[in-house]
Amino acid sequence: MKLLRKLMRDSAIYGGGDFFLKLIAFFTFPLLAAALSTAGFGLLELAMTVVSLGGILVRCGLNNAVQRFYWDQAVISAERSLLVSTGFFATLLFGIFFGVVAFLFLPSVFPLMNSGDVKMGLLGLLAIALLLSLTQWAQYIQDVLRLHFAPWSFLGFSFTSRALGAILSVAAVVYLGAGVEGVLFVQALVLILAVPFGVWLIRKDIVVKADAVWSLRLINYGAPFIFTELAYWLFSSIDRWMLASMAGVDDVGLYSVAFRFSSLALFVATAFGMAWSPYAVKIRTDYPLDYRKIYAQVLLIVLVVMLSVAGVIALFSGELLGLFLPPEYSGAATPLAILCFTTVLQASQQVTAIGISLAGRTRVFAYLVWMAALLNIGTNWLLIPSLGVVGAAWATVLAYFLLSSGFLYFTQRYYPLPIAWGRLLWICLLGSLVLVVSLVFQRNVVEFDVVFVKLAVGVFCLLLSLPALNLNVFRSLQDVKGVVDK
Repeated sequence: MKLLRKLMRDSAIYGGGDFFLKLIAFFTFPLLAAALSTAGFGLLELAMTVVSLGGILVRCGLNNAVQRFYWDQAVISAERSLLVSTGFFATLLFGIFFGVVAFLFLPSVFPLMNSGDVKMGLLGLLAIALLLSLTQWAQYIQDVLRLHFAPWSFLGFSFTSRALGAILSVAAVVYLGAGVEGVLFVQALVLILAVPFGVWLIRKDIVVKADAVWSLRLINYGAPFIFTELAYWLFSSIDRWMLASMAGVDDVGLYSVAFRFSSLALFVATAFGMAWSPYAVKIRTDYPLDYRKIYAQVLLIVLVVMLSVAGVIALFSGELLGLFLPPEYSGAATPLAILCFTTVLQASQQVTAIGISLAGRTRVFAYLVWMAALLNIGTNWLLIPSLGVVGAAWATVLAYFLLSSGFLYFTQRYYPLPIAWGRLLWICLLGSLVLVVSLVFQRNVVEFDVVFVKLAVGVFCLLLSLPALNLNVFRSLQDVKGVVDK
């Protein structure tokens, strides 16, 4: 139980801080949406998809590789600084190269994304090229801080690099009228100042040296993630591009608002993921006889927690949008309810994909994600013409369902976990009931009788799901050596 408490404590620290940071972002994005208009907000979201695409090439899977080897039992303590430094300098070089390439290439792309009076100028293009590199350098630093089990340093750096940029972006738009370019440039400027601070925080693992052997090991392990992440980019971004071409940039704005609100549920998923990643490998090392049972129970716990959080947002999606945004955004309520359940599937992948990673079959990630991306493209093409943003939301859910199911299948094939399938199915059925109720009782204003019905369904499903959890496996475990003592 001490292991579970430690994991829950770190998740609470990460989650509480991450919740605070994302709460800032959550309250700033409606201001941006209102100030930029639906077309402007849609253009901003399309610009950020370009940043995320370039970031895949800058990352080159090095984050994943460093996390994989840092706490590996075959890596001695003195070797970890060389490992981290090698990955950092490689990421730095990739960032400079692809940043320059992006700045030269983007002028030929952005005329396709301009809409009416909403256009992207040279300053915006420069900011995108800078963000492409800076966001990945900051992400690398954050991942190393998690490996240090230093949640408070992580939160301090996250506030400096993320929340501060969100606050100043709103100021630039609302008070200076800077527009889309202002948002991008301010975020880039904040990261320019934050990255040196982050390097100082991880200074114990930074040496002015890179190792050729570690470079090859990291790239060989991380390179397959490029193809996986490209597919992730496709099915997380293609809906916006297809909506822009088949329905218009305004629909992109609506869909993006729904997606942003659904990310409220990702607060919990992200907090768990940040705490879980370094624990997962270490649990396998410290508990060679019990780690599979731990993984199986963690999966059920994650599903119940995530369905509780996502279910509440889905049940009250219409009321939530009505509270924060003007009536013209009411069309985002139904896609919001649907997209909430993608966060549940995303969170489950922290466990369902673990067997593939431990077995070293990283190519399976690429195959499955590309299948999901192709499914997403096909279903978007079929559903957007008739259902618009709702069709795009359903396409995203179907893609994530295929992906999570595929991960679980191959984990059971390569590294089978003792999953209680009846309990897993029961939790999924309860989650499906919440989704149906959230769609049937969709309201844009508060109606107390409907609110009571939805609350009753939510509480009823939560109570029925709790007996599916079995925490006895944690009671027999000793502390995770070297982690709990920190």
